[in-house]
Amino acid sequence: MVLTLVAACVGCGHVEPMHARAPGDPEVRALDVGGGTNAYLVMGARPILVDTGWGASTDAIEHELARNGVQPHDLALIVLTHGHGDHAGGARRLHELSGAKVLAGAGDVTMLAAGKNRPLTPMGFLGRRLLSYSDKPFPALVPDLTLAGDFDLAPFGIAGTIVSTPGHTPGSLVVLLPHGDAIVGDLMRGTIGRPHAPARHFFHDDCAAAEAHLAPLIARGVKRLYVGHGGPLDAQDALAWLRENPCPK
Repeated sequence: MVLTLVAACVGCGHVEPMHARAPGDPEVRALDVGGGTNAYLVMGARPILVDTGWGASTDAIEHELARNGVQPHDLALIVLTHGHGDHAGGARRLHELSGAKVLAGAGDVTMLAAGKNRPLTPMGFLGRRLLSYSDKPFPALVPDLTLAGDFDLAPFGIAGTIVSTPGHTPGSLVVLLPHGDAIVGDLMRGTIGRPHAPARHFFHDDCAAAEAHLAPLIARGVKRLYVGHGGPLDAQDALAWLRENPCPK
């Protein structure tokens, strides 16, 4: 008998069943790291951390790790979906606490080393309003591992692959996991007040390039998008939304 669990999705249309997982399958756990930003623990043979929140304080993320029974030294790897301060700001401190290597996209190395975002390109009114809030310096770091292609997570105890998805930033990455799960950073976001309803992110370096990755990800089996703000999103709902709302000129 096959057991399925239905994921609640307030504000979504289509809801994708979540199939029962075999022992040892990676499990995604969302971490509330403050400032409206998500980080994620991927629990496998050893946990990996995807994104690190802002760099002003790591207290929130340390608390969230502990709440999940994880100490910093347990981490096998720290993955940054991209180099903006709200996702990469805590990486240097968590690297120091854990000893875990930090992996980032090759295109974002310069931004990470400078501890400063590339110029942000607002996608609309909300982006313009949030520009001063979002564009803050953060603790600089040099990643231990960089990539521009696919990366197998098996050596770090996780059944999954990291793929390069430039567009939001030059070095943006997506973490692909079994059962249709994908941690996609800021490829999209949840709507304010309706976190499971898809919306365009506030900023993109190249909107068309960023959002063009979604259809190929779905072709690779992606069903759920774990995003940096809000979510999770149903991948098909997100694709339908993008088709109805093309990038601004």
